[in-house]
Amino acid sequence: MLRALDQSSRYADLSLDEEMLIKNGKHVLVAYIMKPKAGYDYLATAAHFAAESSTGTNVNVCTTDDFTKSVDALVYYIDPENEEMKIAYPNMLSTGILSMAAR
Repeated sequence: MLRALDQSSRYADLSLDEEMLIKNGKHVLVAYIMKPKAGYDYLATAAHFAAESSTGTNVNVCTTDDFTKSVDALVYYIDPENEEMKIAYPNMLSTGILSMAAR
């Protein structure tokens, strides 16, 4: 099996509960249909997607600080058979993006 740069240890937490994420109100929850290229691991690809759409990059970076990690998007649900994944984006991430776009 081929692998995307596996960032699942940082950008995935499948123990997160959607009801609690909604109740806490600190994330924007987004559902995606995703089909990785044949041979690629679903979770690793989903985590790579979360990284690229938030604070990550396609290379290992060793200068990441605690603030950056606090606004990481997290994959919290995957269903490879139905090609579904869900990602929680911290509100601070979207607020920052929206405020930069308004300038």
